Amino acid sequence: MKISLCAIVFICFSNQLFAYCEGGKSSNLSIADEIKETSFIVIGTVTQQNLVVDPVEDPQGYEAVLFRVSVESIVYGKAPSYVSSEYLTLYTPNTSSRYQMEIGQKHLLFVSEGADGFWINSCGNSTEYKKSKPIIQTIKSLVDGKDQ
Repeated sequence: MKISLCAIVFICFSNQLFAYCEGGKSSNLSIADEIKETSFIVIGTVTQQNLVVDPVEDPQGYEAVLFRVSVESIVYGKAPSYVSSEYLTLYTPNTSSRYQMEIGQKHLLFVSEGADGFWINSCGNSTEYKKSKPIIQTIKSLVDGKDQ
């Protein structure tokens, strides 16, 4: 009983939450490794968010969120032409591994492509733009002179 109570107290007052990292990666995925795994890297602002609801599987909740991002620039890689000229739609499952964004926020996004469309690895280096300067500098130093 004491062990159960201690475990409950520890969980309730723990200030760190751990999420499942896509592909079993640690939360310290290096920028170089993520560049190798990602389809392209963009800077963009979230303009829309829509919940994906499955009334059969989970009528009370939602399965995923579709984020629409207005793309300002492509930092690295080859994005489809509609991404570079207009927008990007990201599929974010409603799990502990989701990459959270809010409408109006500007982000540096390492974009991968999967069966459900484009997605962001929450254990990678994507971040709000205001925190991205050192990451962008590292990307440029790693890819300088390489074919994009």
